[in-house]
Amino acid sequence: MKKLFLACALLLAVPAVFAQDYYPLQDYGLRRNTTRVEFYGGMVAPQEGWSDHDTNIDLGKTGWSAGIGFQRNLINFLSLGLDANYAQLGDSDKVGGSYLRTGVATALVTGRVNFFPSSATRLYIPFGAGIGHVFSRQKTGSSHETFSSTKFAQMVGVGLEFDIDADVIFGLEGRYYLVDLTDDMKPVTGRDRLHYVDILLKLGFRF
Repeated sequence: MKKLFLACALLLAVPAVFAQDYYPLQDYGLRRNTTRVEFYGGMVAPQEGWSDHDTNIDLGKTGWSAGIGFQRNLINFLSLGLDANYAQLGDSDKVGGSYLRTGVATALVTGRVNFFPSSATRLYIPFGAGIGHVFSRQKTGSSHETFSSTKFAQMVGVGLEFDIDADVIFGLEGRYYLVDLTDDMKPVTGRDRLHYVDILLKLGFRF
């Protein structure tokens, strides 16, 4: 009897030992009333070759972008949060001995619609609206002049993410930004809006 009891105990102990190396299925996916913080970075591709009154306007070339976001799952397929992003455009082409160095900072209230929220691999659509600050420094030789604008900004995108484990998420995300410009930027852009695309790699942590 003692040998039978010992054998049963060993059989029950073996799965428990191996289970320590794996996460239960229910630990993957998104659950309601959970929070995550996300760090991301990548490249920004601005619109180039604007044409305004027969003049080509170039705010900058491909540059870099980085940011941080917080999301709270209201339900497993819908979340709300906050996002802060900075995009540094590459220097523009020289025109008449001058070139532009432009940056964009945004602070947005965001939302996200998740597809396949119970899966370890998910497709999602992020969106947001808030404030965008644009500054552009026009450099000519040793002198420079700075133009800036703070106005309404909006964003929409698409992303794909993977659960590395129960707490860590890795993903790839593309975003389209549209930022309104004040009249102070008209001498540089001649336009009312700036738009650009971010291609980002993301690392998130859930708690």
